[in-house]
Amino acid sequence: MTVKRSLFSVLSMLFLTGCAAGAVFSAAVPSTAAPLPGTAETAGTPQPAGTAEAAATPAPTADAVQPPQGLVETGAAVLDYDEIRLIDYFREYQPYPDTDYYTMCRDGKWGLMRSDGTEVLPCRASEPLFECSWNAHHWHGYLDDLFGSPDYEAAYKAASQMLTESGDGRLCAEHDGGGYRQFVCLQDDKTYLYSGSMGPGQFNALTDDILRLFSGSANGLVPARDSAILQEGEGWVELDSSDQYVYRSKNGTTANDFNYTAADCFFDAPLAAAQREGKWVYLDTAGHEVTAPCYDGIYQPNHYTDEPLVFTRAAPLLSGYAVVTRDGKFGLLDSTGAELVPCEYDGLVWDGGTAWVKLDDGWHEHTIPGVTKPDPLADLPDSIVAPDTYPARTDAVFFMADADSTNRLNLRAGPGREYDILGKISSSSLRVYGYSSAAPGWALVRYDPLYDLPQFGWVSTAYLISAE
Repeated sequence: MTVKRSLFSVLSMLFLTGCAAGAVFSAAVPSTAAPLPGTAETAGTPQPAGTAEAAATPAPTADAVQPPQGLVETGAAVLDYDEIRLIDYFREYQPYPDTDYYTMCRDGKWGLMRSDGTEVLPCRASEPLFECSWNAHHWHGYLDDLFGSPDYEAAYKAASQMLTESGDGRLCAEHDGGGYRQFVCLQDDKTYLYSGSMGPGQFNALTDDILRLFSGSANGLVPARDSAILQEGEGWVELDSSDQYVYRSKNGTTANDFNYTAADCFFDAPLAAAQREGKWVYLDTAGHEVTAPCYDGIYQPNHYTDEPLVFTRAAPLLSGYAVVTRDGKFGLLDSTGAELVPCEYDGLVWDGGTAWVKLDDGWHEHTIPGVTKPDPLADLPDSIVAPDTYPARTDAVFFMADADSTNRLNLRAGPGREYDILGKISSSSLRVYGYSSAAPGWALVRYDPLYDLPQFGWVSTAYLISAE
């Protein structure tokens, strides 16, 4: 199979432990595994399902769904949607998905909501909404049923204007490009990062920086496909690759004996999800599977199947927890592979700080004590000036650099021309994370080049145009 991955290609990874229909088991990690979180040292935190304390809790009755153990309800208004799902996102470019939004369903129609429960677009689309790969907050699928009709242009303009005025992006009907990043193992038994757009791409040897981003460690594991070079030219290579993923180290050493049909990177999480035998399993960073392959997909529906939609991707760990589903019921997995919230609920979504759980009367918002949504600037290098002003609601606002291949935009260490130039940006969408009250006209952005790693820096807003 020739590797020509499109906008919708996705990376994946990791390993095993107990989970069977109708029962919840604590993680059974092989004796060679490193100690995992959630042991006696965390006695003050909520106990995962499967412990003695959880086992003593009475099971929910058939008459009413009980509030989830280990979570605390916030008192927010109850939502009456049939389903709420994670927005499709592109794992190779977004270590942490855009969880400011969910797509939700009522009476078979889908819309868009903020993660705090605010409705952005009412339910009218035939399928879950999704974002462009790099131009996030550009929403696809909302008016697909009107495409080509006399009403389409007016409806598109009205919905886009509504989104723009509320600061929630805009509708997008066109293909916005994008690219792929994946790991491959070649005949020299070494692992490489292979990246490109729609056709042949470029190779990068696995540096410490690449491994730290994708695996959380300079000695980490990545999900790689065995590949052979078909042809190459100046600056590009075309590969023939297996459709199976194997977790490998930098030198190509395999982490376990399993092949996976889909696999996620760890990034900075202690677990990653991979698919085998048609089900999803979670692995730890040593390559041990800490759940059984028993979970179904959470997001990214297969648009080529009949209703009901079949969701094809497992959720990543966000702040140490991941939404999981089996036998049509949802729960919340912790970083040891145990179900903090057993798979007993008709719906559950989690943004890393709050969870919406579907109970008998609708969706209730909950928190996990002591767990907050991560700060996207927590790892901002000390060499880069931190902002003191932030976007009003979301942690990302989108702009397009008004530059071409001969006129690049300087990326600087601080908000002003007196700061060092860290790099030069080609035309690209930029995530804006903050501003400086002392230097109007400058923004702290994250730049995501196709053939290199993401980079923070400051840019002059005089050279930016709205990505609208």
